[in-house]
Amino acid sequence: MGQGFICTEGGEVKIRLGLPLMAFICSLQLATTASASASAGNGPGVAPSTIHIGITYPDLTALKNVINVDAGNYQVAYDTLINQINAQGGLNGRKIVPVYAPVNPLGTAPAATACTHLTEDNNVFAVLGFFQPADTGCYVQVHDTPIIGASLTSTQAARAKAPWFSTVISDSDLIPKEMTIFKREGAFAGQKLGVVGTSADQQDMAVVLSVLHKMKTDIVQTAVNSAPVTDTAAQTQEYATIASKFQSSGVTSVVAVGDSGNGWPAALQSAQSSYHPRLIASNYITLDAYVSNKAGHSQAILKNALTAGGYPPASIVWNDPAMNRCISRIQKAEPNAPINNPVTASSTTSMNWVAPEVACQQMALFSDFVRAAGKTLNNQTLSKAASSLGKITIPGGGGSFQFPSGSGDGNGPVFVYAWNPAKDTLQLKTTAG
Repeated sequence: MGQGFICTEGGEVKIRLGLPLMAFICSLQLATTASASASAGNGPGVAPSTIHIGITYPDLTALKNVINVDAGNYQVAYDTLINQINAQGGLNGRKIVPVYAPVNPLGTAPAATACTHLTEDNNVFAVLGFFQPADTGCYVQVHDTPIIGASLTSTQAARAKAPWFSTVISDSDLIPKEMTIFKREGAFAGQKLGVVGTSADQQDMAVVLSVLHKMKTDIVQTAVNSAPVTDTAAQTQEYATIASKFQSSGVTSVVAVGDSGNGWPAALQSAQSSYHPRLIASNYITLDAYVSNKAGHSQAILKNALTAGGYPPASIVWNDPAMNRCISRIQKAEPNAPINNPVTASSTTSMNWVAPEVACQQMALFSDFVRAAGKTLNNQTLSKAASSLGKITIPGGGGSFQFPSGSGDGNGPVFVYAWNPAKDTLQLKTTAG
């Protein structure tokens, strides 16, 4: 035979060509084939019969000298659900192999160590669990590892190289939804609005103001409390100054953004102010912090107060049949460690329901996405699978979630609360979206 060039792929002889032009064509062909194969191949941590995933959780034992909190047994919760999935054949024939990384919540070093352990030492496909805002960049920006359990800001999302998913709606989606609900409840009709926030809330304030302007509401004053959050006296004095300006401008309703949902009413109470505009808080958690404060709260300040958030109340989470079934499985795996009921819990009850609830929601989401991704599992197929599912539900989610391309927060339901003076509490009023 004459001289020729043999194209091979994976050791297999594909075609014998003449030199020199055919050698160049052949090299292009193989490069293209290799590129297509790589883009269509499985991601790190994915083998024909297994998927390695990382699971982080807060190591609360490290905080016992500071605060004694029991959130439940994370490893038992995740292991129980993973074992059940594996016993049923896994996900598309692949068994899940968990790699755990407990994280001391104090400081940033433990989270960074966990990220290195999971992404570099163990080369996992994805990471589920506990993430503080500063932790996410290591996974989705420095590395290329999908995460489930954190919402990214728009800036963080723009820099992400890997998909991210959360069961809690982000502020950028939450604020327009809740402002629309507040308007529907008549909260802005005929009112002169003042909008207040802290220095840390300015990004959310911009979203609030943009939405309110589009609604053509009557905004007469805006203010930012720039006093250090560590200086309570200075914060209180700044709120007093803002309140004086709002009152002089005829503000009848105050939209308190972010942390000011706690700071604004607390400052009015501290100053024994007689100025009580209607309070509309953009963050249920911060207003609830004021209501729950041992120093007490003012019925006059809270009269007709409205607020909203993306976290469902305990009654919705716990009483969901899907969550009931999931919790029961975990309880059977550890029968001598009863999982407490958050609905009937007192302030001294151990919060050991937290770990099971988180595991139930995150494993449900991960399983749905991976099953929909099919046999080839990588970042691209995972992201495409998430967007292809349309509206889905998760245990205890309180509504439907949807993950269109480029959005990982699920754009889930919003829970609206109104002040109930008879029960002296913020009471769920409606659920939307």
